[in-house]
Amino acid sequence: MEKEENSKKKDVLRNENITKNRNSSKKKNVSRNKRQSKQNSKTKNQKTSKKRKRNSRESVSKIREQTEKEKNFSRRNRTLKENKLKIQEENPKVNETKLSKGALKESKLKSKEKDSTEKGSKSSTRISIEDVSKGRKRTSTTNLEKNRRSYPKGKHTKKRKLKMNSRVFTIRIAILIVIVIIIGIVIYNTNNKEEEKPNPEIANEQVEETVQATSAEEEVIEETVDTSVEQLIAEICAENNLNENNFHFFYYNIEEKKYYFYNEDTYFTAASTIKVPVTMLYYDQIAEGKMTLEDTLLYNSDDYEAGGGTTAAYYSPGERVPLSHLLEQTIVNSDNTALNILMGNLGYRQCKEELTKYSDIEMPEEFYTSNVASGAYYYDVLQYLYQNVEKYKELIEYMKISSGGEYLKANLPQYDVAHKYGSYSGYVHDYGIIYGENTYLIGVFTNGVANASQLIAEIGEQVVNCVEAEEGEIVVETNTENDVEIYTDTNANASNDTSSTNMN
Repeated sequence: MEKEENSKKKDVLRNENITKNRNSSKKKNVSRNKRQSKQNSKTKNQKTSKKRKRNSRESVSKIREQTEKEKNFSRRNRTLKENKLKIQEENPKVNETKLSKGALKESKLKSKEKDSTEKGSKSSTRISIEDVSKGRKRTSTTNLEKNRRSYPKGKHTKKRKLKMNSRVFTIRIAILIVIVIIIGIVIYNTNNKEEEKPNPEIANEQVEETVQATSAEEEVIEETVDTSVEQLIAEICAENNLNENNFHFFYYNIEEKKYYFYNEDTYFTAASTIKVPVTMLYYDQIAEGKMTLEDTLLYNSDDYEAGGGTTAAYYSPGERVPLSHLLEQTIVNSDNTALNILMGNLGYRQCKEELTKYSDIEMPEEFYTSNVASGAYYYDVLQYLYQNVEKYKELIEYMKISSGGEYLKANLPQYDVAHKYGSYSGYVHDYGIIYGENTYLIGVFTNGVANASQLIAEIGEQVVNCVEAEEGEIVVETNTENDVEIYTDTNANASNDTSSTNMN
């Protein structure tokens, strides 16, 4: 029991000691906090006092600067006044009005200076002790500073006035120069008009000359029917039983502007004569840059057709054929397969529609669905070909070597003949350009006529001889029975009209 009591007493003593220690530590902490708060308050007071001292110093320095600037400004005004007085003493003839104006300006400046000094003093006094103590900075500018800034602006305004005066002077000079130039131009134009006034006599002579020239041109341009060719064709038709059912003809002399047409509006089976305008379509595309001669076209199995040419021999269906080969074979050897490839590439209907651009004639529906044409259409095609030689040079060269010297070329070896023949189930045709001293467009189209190719050759020869006989040239006539060539000079006398020689 005693032991338990002793242990209890010890526990009580411990607890009392612990509580004492805790209280003492709390007291120490409180005393520390008080000391720290006192030190902090002292440091704050010291800092605020330093700031106040700085602000007061800055305000004093600003006031001193303002006073010094005011003194300098007053000194400058004094020097200016002294200089003006000296100038007046040296030059007594100075305009009084100017002096009065200067005096007014000086009085105004003085009044402004006084106002500004008063306002400046008031504004300076407004800086209270509280502002200095609190360290507030004054940001608004005083009126003195504004007046102080206005003084150097006066010098700048003088310079600006001088610059403006110089600019005005230069502008006036430029305007005067422009006016002088305009006046000179007007005078020059009036003098030229006076010089260019036409003399009525000279003007009448010029009018007469122009009228004569235009009348001469009109005489040349007028197209007339060649009656000699008309008579010749009538005789040939009578001799060979030719009529509107089996014969079509056109003739045109480009230099003499003479023509003759027979049954030109009737349509007939065109055969291979259609190959010329079809190839012209491709030469048009080459000229426009849409195609080249190196391009190739597809050879379909439906394109094959028996006839001349080498396309079917050199190429097989499914292969691509060069455009240069197709154009050459179509004209030189009248290759039907090559023609079908060219038309198939464009589409038959579209190809026939594009062929109408070479003529102004309204085509019947039959033209678009089958291979038919008329003499008038082929005349327009040759005119278009002749007028655009640069575009169709190669085509014309191919036409010159086609047919191997038959048809229109057979009896005219001394001429270049660019032509294209056609032959199909009784239809035999040929048309082309005959180049000589005169250029002729001739077309002969037959249907069911015996020896048609020979008849075409004779018609071409007789037409050329008939036309050139009228122009006084030597005409060659052949007598096939006795192999005699008769040379006739139409300009010779009647006694020497004919002469003959036997040719072995």
